[in-house]
Amino acid sequence: MLHLIENEKLMCTIASDGAEIRSLKNKATGEEYIWQINPSVWGSSSPVLFPSIGKIKEDKVIYDGKEYAMPKHGIIRNNKSLSFQKYSASTCAFTLESSPETLRQYPFQFSFSVAYTLISNRLLMTYTIENRDKVPMSFACGGHTAYACPLNDQTKLSDYVIEFPTPLQLTSSTLGASGLLSLHQRDLASAAGVLPLSESLFDKDALIFAHLDCDWVRLRKKKDKKGIIVRFKGYPHLALWSKPSADYVCIEPWLGLPDLEEESLDITQKPTYTTIAPGTTFSIAIETEIE
Repeated sequence: MLHLIENEKLMCTIASDGAEIRSLKNKATGEEYIWQINPSVWGSSSPVLFPSIGKIKEDKVIYDGKEYAMPKHGIIRNNKSLSFQKYSASTCAFTLESSPETLRQYPFQFSFSVAYTLISNRLLMTYTIENRDKVPMSFACGGHTAYACPLNDQTKLSDYVIEFPTPLQLTSSTLGASGLLSLHQRDLASAAGVLPLSESLFDKDALIFAHLDCDWVRLRKKKDKKGIIVRFKGYPHLALWSKPSADYVCIEPWLGLPDLEEESLDITQKPTYTTIAPGTTFSIAIETEIE
């Protein structure tokens, strides 16, 4: 099922399964800002990542000596068990609470919700994580939204750029053949805080900036000054990804990283995960601004 929220400027459609954004449109022009799924290219549009990011080593985590089967990107993506609540014409939320099923994959009692709110020309996506267990709870979370880069005979992916707020020396971590995070680093050519996109930029999978000193980026055409700004205050990591030559780019703020090839399976020993105390709640947001 698809759910619609809207305000005077934007309309946004979110799917029940996995709480994925399916569409974000300008109401005046009809322009679409979210990549429209083509299963032959990629079967998602905006997966919600929790409580893991990327591939998990051996597809499992261990807690207190017990193994838990953990799928890639966690347990929200494609999940049909999220409950839905619409708070107003411009705000809705999806919630997953721990259950016997989740406890086979993730060892903690929890409540996870993602709320979507339209405010003028912005879409705010807010994750709220509550530890309902009696022990500290470890997790990663993040976004994976595919922003449309319309291509035609006159427009190529190389006509788009990712702009950073300041000039940065961009060094990307990389994924190994196993799909796990490797120790290999990749230097990227950028000038004045602008990273050009290209048909081959993602030939070796995602660009993962494990230590990025900024909290927003802009996706725009080279010739334009404005585009889409993604703000991610509080997120220490950022990934960029697309299928080679596809007409989208995913901008992915991450709280936590994929497993290293040499990383422990113990969920409490994952160095980039966040841990919250019993009975506490954690919240973090990603904002998309249409300029």
